Amino acid sequence: MLDPERVNLEELGTALDDRTPETSWWIHPGTGEVVPHVPVEYSGVDESEDDLEDAGWARIEPTEGREGYRDMADFTAGVQHRRAAELLDRAINGRGAFRRFKNTLFEFPEVRDQWYRFRDARSRRRALDWLAEAGLVEPEAAERAAARYPDPSPQNEDVPAVVAADLASLYGPRLRQVLLFGSWASGEGSVESDLDLLVVLDELESPWAELRRMDAVLWPHTERSGITLTALPVSQDAMSQPSEPWLVRAKAESVRLR
Repeated sequence: MLDPERVNLEELGTALDDRTPETSWWIHPGTGEVVPHVPVEYSGVDESEDDLEDAGWARIEPTEGREGYRDMADFTAGVQHRRAAELLDRAINGRGAFRRFKNTLFEFPEVRDQWYRFRDARSRRRALDWLAEAGLVEPEAAERAAARYPDPSPQNEDVPAVVAADLASLYGPRLRQVLLFGSWASGEGSVESDLDLLVVLDELESPWAELRRMDAVLWPHTERSGITLTALPVSQDAMSQPSEPWLVRAKAESVRLR
């Protein structure tokens, strides 16, 4: 039996995904080496598949396309970026899903990097499953090795905390508090929900001027995360003794970020 450590799982994953008609892939049961074979009319190398088989190599049959589609669907379900999630969900429906999915990812570099890590983990686990099913490695050894390649968690920043820190840099000592309210504060928020903030300042002359000022902080985060950010400036006095019903409710439900 092979030691899974001796097999190049990346190459084996490539072999399992390769459905090129003129190419076949082979693995040596003794060494774990994985090689492609291309007919002489394409490669110029006078070696047949029969030669490989006679030398003890085992043919690697590619997996079905539904495995790759399942990977795309599972990945899309976990994407946190609202706009990317919407477009990827559309991309994987209907004919040409693989091409549309790939093209869509190029619009979102951070999401594309997450996909590469996700795809690599799935590919390595699939390679280990194949080795076990082919009888080339012990099932227990394959299972232990597969445990090292879990689906990576989406690496998304804590958007509310990062925005609060940027607002603190913007306002300096004028900033008294940044409070999260609404669905995100109650724990019911998602990438489909607006992220609502109360920005408490020691003095407030013009709410409109402050909204324009905060836009320089909020818009880059909205663009990067796909989450719509709204921030309402209020004075410290108004926050201490709120008179408007919405502010009373927001204060009662809020979570302090800063």
